[in-house]
Amino acid sequence: MKHLKLRWLILALMLSNALLYGWREGLFEAWGFAPESAREPSRTLQQIQPDNVVITRKIS
Repeated sequence: MKHLKLRWLILALMLSNALLYGWREGLFEAWGFAPESAREPSRTLQQIQPDNVVITRKIS
């Protein structure tokens, strides 16, 4: 009986893990369940010649 409870627990954890993965990948977006997008395309468009930026070390 104890093994049966453990099997159900493992099954429930695997199912919740699969649901979380699907949510994070946007598979439920059609139903209105999707995480907020962290992308900011407007920030990238505001950059002025980002290839010309040179990073140097400050020598004191």
